[in-house]
Amino acid sequence: MSDTNGTPRLSPHAAASATAPVAAPVVLVELDFAAGPFRAWTGLGPLHWAGKVFEGVGAIGAVGEVEETVELRAVRLTLALSPVPQEVVDIALAERSFRLRPARLWGALLDAEGAFVADPFPLWAGLMDTMEVTDGAEPRVALTCESRL
Repeated sequence: MSDTNGTPRLSPHAAASATAPVAAPVVLVELDFAAGPFRAWTGLGPLHWAGKVFEGVGAIGAVGEVEETVELRAVRLTLALSPVPQEVVDIALAERSFRLRPARLWGALLDAEGAFVADPFPLWAGLMDTMEVTDGAEPRVALTCESRL
């Protein structure tokens, strides 16, 4: 659901639930790599939605600020994992055909039991652009994406 500017808005049910005693906001991320999709969310453990499983990244995951604009320009967004296991660094270093592939984010609210209060809503969509991999004591993978014009 969005307003006339295309800005994501909560459904009336989700908006009412957001003020309930327990409603935790979360972000779901889907990156469409050539080798297969990478799905993660900002909590812990697996989260099932729309026939897909999103793996929890908890505190090691970071989503940059989701900028809203009415201007005709690409909006950049950075997604990062740090510290990450060496096998994730190895996969990131081996991934060569990620540029211009889809990246999608959804926002959602979960109740105290971890169930969706309402369907997740589109938060951001664009294309993967650059990946920075830092190997060392605290390995880090940062992916910069750009919205479609």
